[in-house]
Amino acid sequence: MKRLIVSMLIGCLLLGLTYINAQERRERKEGARFQVERKEGAFGEAFEIRRKMREIEIQTIQADPELKRLDEQIKQLQKQLEEKLQQKLSSNQEYQELKRKQEEMQKEWRERIKERQGEQEKK
Repeated sequence: MKRLIVSMLIGCLLLGLTYINAQERRERKEGARFQVERKEGAFGEAFEIRRKMREIEIQTIQADPELKRLDEQIKQLQKQLEEKLQQKLSSNQEYQELKRKQEEMQKEWRERIKERQGEQEKK
């Protein structure tokens, strides 16, 4: 009797784990589908419009000496801000932990992209 109950409990546990795993896979597929739709749908069009606008802005800045000078000043100020901010945040443990996690995630994403590119080249 005990063996039967234990077997049933183990069976239910395995079924539950299988269901959870299948649900997670479905969610990942839906997320990937959203990525494709985003690139192809209205989001993709908006992204393309913004990219073209940025190209025109860059060309205009490069053509106008005053805008070019202002752009350089802004870049220098942003660089100074980033340096001073990093100095201030170097002692903030929460920030440093979050920064480390973000770097790990970016590294993982880059590796996945390289793997996908390798798979696409094989095809």
